[in-house]
Amino acid sequence: MKRDLLPALRKELENSFGRKILSSRDCLQMVDDIYQKTGTTVNANTLRRFFGLVKTNYSASPSTITILSKYCGFNSIDEIETITHGTSVEDAINKEDVLHFLVSIYKSVNVPEGQHAFMDPLVQQTVTFLERNPALIEKFQREVAKTATGQHYYYETNVNMDRLNDYYGQGLRHYLRAKNTDEAQVFVLSLQVFRYWLTGEQSKLDLKLAALQSSAISHNYSPRILGRLIAARIFAADSHQEPIDKVLVEASRYHVSNTAARSVGHGQNADFELAIAEALILTGQVDEGKEYIRRGKAALNARNGVPANPFTFWEQVIPAGKEQSLKKFEIPKKSQLPPSYNYYLHKRYHNLVMLALNSSSQKQHEQLESLVRETGYIRFLRLAAIKKKRVASKDTSEQKRTI
Repeated sequence: MKRDLLPALRKELENSFGRKILSSRDCLQMVDDIYQKTGTTVNANTLRRFFGLVKTNYSASPSTITILSKYCGFNSIDEIETITHGTSVEDAINKEDVLHFLVSIYKSVNVPEGQHAFMDPLVQQTVTFLERNPALIEKFQREVAKTATGQHYYYETNVNMDRLNDYYGQGLRHYLRAKNTDEAQVFVLSLQVFRYWLTGEQSKLDLKLAALQSSAISHNYSPRILGRLIAARIFAADSHQEPIDKVLVEASRYHVSNTAARSVGHGQNADFELAIAEALILTGQVDEGKEYIRRGKAALNARNGVPANPFTFWEQVIPAGKEQSLKKFEIPKKSQLPPSYNYYLHKRYHNLVMLALNSSSQKQHEQLESLVRETGYIRFLRLAAIKKKRVASKDTSEQKRTI
């Protein structure tokens, strides 16, 4: 084993985990994540030593290095050399041939909507390949946007929240050019409103919102896209500090239509409710968000063969009571990390949510700032500041009552 590859392995581990490893708690969480993704385990103390959190004269064993490499998607650490140093890759494969093969899969397969068990792993491997070969991203996104399968699964179903302000967000122009419909325009504009809400770019948000308001809307659009539309309007209202009563009335009308569609076998997911619940929770409308989680779970429970609950993550970041604010997210000390929907596309995004609600230590705040720099989602710094202010105000009130 080449010891000079260990720094590269640490970087790959943090990329796979979704944030930097700065504390013992991070190591405990990574232990759980490694087990969930590989079925094998490593000792938390081993990870502490590997990331330099504790001083040691011992190196990780070859078996531990192999487990860590597999967690990152490699068979061994030696494979990382082709990624970091570029040695022998061109001799082994031609990346353009791999790209052509990847696009040809999307062109040739016709996967019915809802068959995520087949397509999600394909999209995951696609994203992994693109992340390691950034020079090919633009060409791939342009070509896959011309395929019906790519439009549906790469762009619409698997929204890449980690890269919405990066290459995925830029690639939406290829999707819209290839799928030149009113529905596609509503989808793209809705995501762009969400993007600029996250990045705090108000003028760009208003520009996209104006275009969205002038777009043609139909109840016959996909529930997934109608959910994004309602979510965009919630984010826009929040950015202008406006009430959302009318938006929720419209959402209820769409929900009735979706329920009717499900009763006759259409609308085979709860993406409508998921997008709205996410927007409501992020903007502090917790009770309303819980109601849409309830509605979405009810829709899923009405069918057989439902996959894992996509609402679990958001259920764990909202308060159990009626308090109209996001609760302090208790990051578990061991076992049972909250499952995340589209985990491989939301790792950084979901870490931002958790850290914004629980950046109580200096190291956690450093992690938050690092992820904000990487994604551009400054909204989470504002959410963290609001949370800190609320906690301080609550503590002051309790002290006054005590006195």
